[in-house]
Amino acid sequence: MKIEMEFQGLQELVKAFEDAASDEDIRAVNKKIVEQGEPVVKRIMSGKIPKSVDIKLSGRGFGSKSSVTSHAADSVPLGAVKVKDTGASADVGWEKSDNSEHFYVKFINWGTITDRLKNLSMRQGVRQMRNCKKSQNRSINPI
Repeated sequence: MKIEMEFQGLQELVKAFEDAASDEDIRAVNKKIVEQGEPVVKRIMSGKIPKSVDIKLSGRGFGSKSSVTSHAADSVPLGAVKVKDTGASADVGWEKSDNSEHFYVKFINWGTITDRLKNLSMRQGVRQMRNCKKSQNRSINPI
């Protein structure tokens, strides 16, 4: 089955849309959208960053000399709006080159090697306990 459709006036409609705004107008609108969107993204990011009750226990040092003065959730940086052609963009959050007080937030936390070792040794301990119980059950049960 073959269907052919012909649109009349579509080219005029496309031309009317193109004439409605210049590249400068589009650039300005896109810049405004990004400027108004940055605080929304910052609020969402801030909600996902954990906060301790006591600021002295926050930061990379957890109470050491390198403790922070504010929570990272309250200090999410907003980048400058960059406009290229008719598009606009901005960075919200920490960049790789950031050396600020909350630079550590840019790293993904996969846990530490000691956490992995603890989990591994606990698993091994549970396995050994199971093996021990099995051997005890064999020795108690008469054959």
